[in-house]
Amino acid sequence: MNNSLRHIVLSLLCLLAMGATAQITAVHGTVSDEFGEITGASVCEIDGSGRIIEATVTDINGNFSMKIRNPKDKIRFSYVGCKAQTLPIDKDEYIITLKSETNLKEVTVVAKRRLNGGGLAIPEREISYATQTISTKEFEGLGMNTIDEALQGRIAGLDIVSVSGNLGAGTTMRLRGSSSISTLTNANPLIVVNGNTWNVDMSNFDVSNANDEQFAQLLNVNPEDISEITVLKDAAATAIYGSQGANGVIEIKTKRGTRGAPRLTYSLRLTGTYQPQGYKLLSGDDYTMLLKEAYFNPEQSDVAANIPEINYDPTFSEYEQYNNNTDWQDAVTQVGLRQNHYLSVTGGGEKATFRISGGFDHETGSVIKQQLDRFSTRVCLDYFVSDRIKISTNFSMTYTKNQRNYDNLLALAYKKMPNMSIYEQDPITGEDTDKYYQMLQTAPDVFKDDQRVYVNPVASANLAKNDDRTYDITPEFELNYHLLGLDEESHQLNWQGRVYMNIFNEYVDMYYPSELVTTSWKDGVNSSYAGSTKSVAFNTKQTLTYIPHFNNKDHSLMMMGRFELTSGSSSGQGTNGNGLPSGVTSPDAGGLITGLSSSYSQWRSMYYTFSAHYAYKGRYMLDFSVRADGTTKFGPDRRWGYFPAVSARWNIIDEPWMKGAQSWLSMLSFRPSWGKVGNQPSQDYLYESKYGSTDKYLDMSAMRPINIKLTDLRWETKSTWDIGMDLGLWNDKVVFTLEWYNAKTSDMLMPNVRIPSNSGYYTKAYANVGSMRNIGWEFNINTNHLIQAGKFWADINATFANNKNEILEMDENVLKTLNTEFNFDGNRVTLQRVQLNNPFGAIYGFRFKGVYQYQYETFADMSDAERAEFLASGKTAPVALTADGRVILDDAGDPVRMMYNYTNDGTGKNYKFKGGDAIYEDINNDGNINALDIVYLGSSLPKLTGGFGFNLNYNRWKLNAQFNYRLGNKILNLARLDTEAMINNNNQSQAVNYRWRKEGDITNIPRAMYGSDTNYNTLVSDRFVEDGSFLRLNYLQLSYSFDPKAVKKAIGLNGLRFYASANNLFCLTKYTGVDPEIGYGSYGAATDTGQTPRSKSYTLGITVDF
Repeated sequence: MNNSLRHIVLSLLCLLAMGATAQITAVHGTVSDEFGEITGASVCEIDGSGRIIEATVTDINGNFSMKIRNPKDKIRFSYVGCKAQTLPIDKDEYIITLKSETNLKEVTVVAKRRLNGGGLAIPEREISYATQTISTKEFEGLGMNTIDEALQGRIAGLDIVSVSGNLGAGTTMRLRGSSSISTLTNANPLIVVNGNTWNVDMSNFDVSNANDEQFAQLLNVNPEDISEITVLKDAAATAIYGSQGANGVIEIKTKRGTRGAPRLTYSLRLTGTYQPQGYKLLSGDDYTMLLKEAYFNPEQSDVAANIPEINYDPTFSEYEQYNNNTDWQDAVTQVGLRQNHYLSVTGGGEKATFRISGGFDHETGSVIKQQLDRFSTRVCLDYFVSDRIKISTNFSMTYTKNQRNYDNLLALAYKKMPNMSIYEQDPITGEDTDKYYQMLQTAPDVFKDDQRVYVNPVASANLAKNDDRTYDITPEFELNYHLLGLDEESHQLNWQGRVYMNIFNEYVDMYYPSELVTTSWKDGVNSSYAGSTKSVAFNTKQTLTYIPHFNNKDHSLMMMGRFELTSGSSSGQGTNGNGLPSGVTSPDAGGLITGLSSSYSQWRSMYYTFSAHYAYKGRYMLDFSVRADGTTKFGPDRRWGYFPAVSARWNIIDEPWMKGAQSWLSMLSFRPSWGKVGNQPSQDYLYESKYGSTDKYLDMSAMRPINIKLTDLRWETKSTWDIGMDLGLWNDKVVFTLEWYNAKTSDMLMPNVRIPSNSGYYTKAYANVGSMRNIGWEFNINTNHLIQAGKFWADINATFANNKNEILEMDENVLKTLNTEFNFDGNRVTLQRVQLNNPFGAIYGFRFKGVYQYQYETFADMSDAERAEFLASGKTAPVALTADGRVILDDAGDPVRMMYNYTNDGTGKNYKFKGGDAIYEDINNDGNINALDIVYLGSSLPKLTGGFGFNLNYNRWKLNAQFNYRLGNKILNLARLDTEAMINNNNQSQAVNYRWRKEGDITNIPRAMYGSDTNYNTLVSDRFVEDGSFLRLNYLQLSYSFDPKAVKKAIGLNGLRFYASANNLFCLTKYTGVDPEIGYGSYGAATDTGQTPRSKSYTLGITVDF
């Protein structure tokens, strides 16, 4: 019996040992489908909650092996295009055959395209606010550096104007017009990249006079990284951004990784750019003839015109320097070249996806010695911890080095004497030397205010230094946790936590060498500046989204609550110096330090947001949101602003009584909305007392208060009503969208408000004054395969928009500071008028009626009959006429002479018009041209803006074109005024060759008269107010995509595409300036002062998929 018991015990121990050794610790096997073994199939160990514990992929033969953590888990096999298999871990070898997901007899797919910006992911058919989304696939291969270049004319109501054609220059954008006349707030739409705003210190940012680079930084995203762009227009859409979204929001969504084998893509674009034809200027010979005439005319004296620099006298020591025909415009322009390299790698498996991209841009400008180098990189990683938890990390960095011109070369080229040489010329041979020529300070004093001051632009381009370097770094960490539910069949509670940083550093180095000036050493030569600014901002967002499950599928509801905190600081410093040793460019390297500056600021903001969306049967929708903004930019009692919004949508097409029309009418909806947004200052410490240095007091350094504490400064707010309609035809083959809006801005933030001087100050830094209204409409058309025949299909798009604004109320003292009085000081004086119940941008001036053909004395010596015949024939002389054209006679019976600013006491200009002078309409027929003759000449605001384009596709060929236009606006062309003034030594337009020279000449160009007070021929008048309407071809692109299978078989590539495009190919306009695309929206007239125009360009590109 003992032996039997022993045998039983031993048997049990053996069984236990066998059980212990049978526990599975690793698995292996093969994965295949109907075609054979699969390479890269995903094999995962998952726990009960769906969390991935271990993972691997199959090799080239479909084999795999993987360690097992817990045999109680399950093993899942999956591959793209195949149906996944999930099995228990009950053996150590698996031979798996995956079945194709596409082998289904019948599949019915019901999907809802959702728009998910900074708020809720709402189905597109349920959106109740004004928005427009564009995929960047439309712009693939275009020769552009920033995405705003491609948006021109594509978004209804968004007007984009190029700041200039200089490298690194950005654009100014106005969405639904300007809604404020404040210089304290930013009028550009808010730029949001992946839900994050650009948090950089703007306390020292003068929005109204911002330079090119500051605006360009707002779109510092490589266009190749962008997936789609959504523009939020009305307050109901932007209310979730509170005070940041007062001028609209542009949401940019970047590309992310996708599951599958790693895919590498490389693209190259080569672009040539050049300047459009500017004003045709005088040659050296025509210029010297003009100057001699201009100096002779005022005094009718040859002595005044006896100037060595225009006499062509071989005995003059500088003769060789002033006997040329120099084309300064040609000397400072060139064909610019641009290279855009872009490389991306994307891929991922069951557990993680990634995308890594890098871009390098190298560009030389169409103006000489401009060079821009930009490197950008973006890394995105999504790690799926389980079905409930996803971790995302994002990192982007952009480094830009912009070698800019120190001086405005084109502006100098327009002014420089064309008979002057670029280089010093040998006085004997006349050959150019290697030294640049600059007018000597011993030149006659007639040149002291212009040509002696103007630097040689070619020398400035080659010798001066103006470098700008920026680093923009944005790391981000995001955690998404599905606390409850995973699909629409259960209650869902999702939490998203996000931490985001914005690091922005800028370094500026400037140097101006002694070779560019002819002043003495003691006046400060070899000047230099070095400065830097550093800004760091921290932002965190914590978002909870709740989506309850209803058994009744007619109801749907989603709610979101968000807390956001932003904190940042910035510092800056700068050093000025001169008297440096030649060749040394640092201000602290042996010269005289002439200035030191430093700055520091901090800012903090806190935001709470609640948003809800309800839909009944997908037919009736209601949205509500409210945001509370807190910021340290206001005083303690005014730091919080509250911004609610409510909107609704009625999908009329889904009503039962519309079934008869649903065969051709796919969408008909009505969308009313109301919302309130705000604006906060861009400056800090307005509510604190500030102190600055002043003159010495009792021989000691002193400080003084420089401002009044603004503890009661309030938020600028804007309330908007919007009514929208959506219409879709033939299954949305044609889609129309119509919007009407009415926005009122209150408590506008205004600077320099006059106050009683007994307070110790003449002005208060800022105050809330006045209100204004913006009213407008937008119409948008898009198609989806509008025309389709075989391998050919075509689409079109079009946008139309109109915006009107008016001042509703304004403090009287503020109006006085905004308005200017006509002071009769002379030519080129512009009037600025801001009036209640009137729009911005009004242009006022005189009416130009031509040029007097004859002298006053010639007309006065005629008989009555001769005078009558003279006037009947249309001839002109400076005599006063009645409204019906009769000559006005004085007490002596002589014709009354036309005068400018005549006064009896002699305090006026009392200028007598002469033959060859400009004719201005005498509105009140008193024989005196003065302020009473000033009239309204037009508005700078366009009556219609927008764009249109088409997309033609045949097989693998694609032709894409986009136009933008502006209609009905006026531009004050001061650049043309300056080139036709003939009152100084600046070069002039060839139009002045047709100037008045002798009695009887019929022309619209007055006589040449040197001196700003010798004539009044260039008063601001409708002579220089031109129609700014235009139609521009933004881009035209032809592309071809090779058959992937053929490319794969021939050269082993997965894809190959070629592009050829032209940007800014032509512009149809009556405007005589270089470019009619002039910014508008401020309270003054839109003026063209001759900034560097937008360049034209041609691009060749290739994209290769490996």
